[in-house]
Amino acid sequence: MSVLILNGVLTAAEEATLPATDRALTHGLGLYETLKLVAGVPVFFVEHVARLVRGIEALGLDKPIDRAELAEQICRLSEASDVADGACRLLVTAGPPGGRPSLLVQTDKRTFPQRPLRLVTYLGVRVSAQYKAMTVMQSYLAQQAARAADADDALLVDAEGRIFEGATSNVFVIRGGGLVTPPAEGDILPGVLRAKVEELSTADGVPVVEAWVRVADLRPDDGLLLTSSVRGIVPVERVDDVGLRIHEQELARLRLLIGEAEAASAAAFRVAYR
Repeated sequence: MSVLILNGVLTAAEEATLPATDRALTHGLGLYETLKLVAGVPVFFVEHVARLVRGIEALGLDKPIDRAELAEQICRLSEASDVADGACRLLVTAGPPGGRPSLLVQTDKRTFPQRPLRLVTYLGVRVSAQYKAMTVMQSYLAQQAARAADADDALLVDAEGRIFEGATSNVFVIRGGGLVTPPAEGDILPGVLRAKVEELSTADGVPVVEAWVRVADLRPDDGLLLTSSVRGIVPVERVDDVGLRIHEQELARLRLLIGEAEAASAAAFRVAYR
């Protein structure tokens, strides 16, 4: 039986209900976060919750987040759902007019291709991308286009061919011994793992530049990486008909740095909340 936690109550997924007038249903108003679970605890919990709180404040929702209570719920659900290693999704709905927002906590196990990815470009960028808004239709349509083209995923681009992000990920180009990523002030989600890659790479002596890269300007010697909290860092071998290089050494170094940061984050969570 699949279980989840709705407003603090552990319940069977098929029995969980929301008011039909919840604005998440009538207007698509809501926020979400997806955290990686490792051995039953979330990774980068502080960073994900901070972004969720910023979104709640921006939407003016009456939904204070008690971090200790939320941490307890995640750990309780991880055990109850038997998902020690996987994903945890937090979803805050706007609630019905004049009513209270709801908080939904879900877990699931995910599998991903264990090889470099093939991508297609998709014209269109997300709205209010600085918050993880529930309205992810653009990403959904991009992934549909990727499946139709027998590709693994999609890159969101604008009319100029500038790369914004993956359908559910951020993007880094490996070029000239450094990393290039789209500017955070653009219409991209400032991902938690994106920030960690920037921070750790810079500390490790690898220059990181925020600048636009067009698909037409990709070179055969460039590398392309997708980053997301659950999937991690994934290399790309092709975008449309452009083949790219797999920078094995740089990829291994970045994965090592992120792995160490994830372990430290999980350890800090255990000290603070277990």
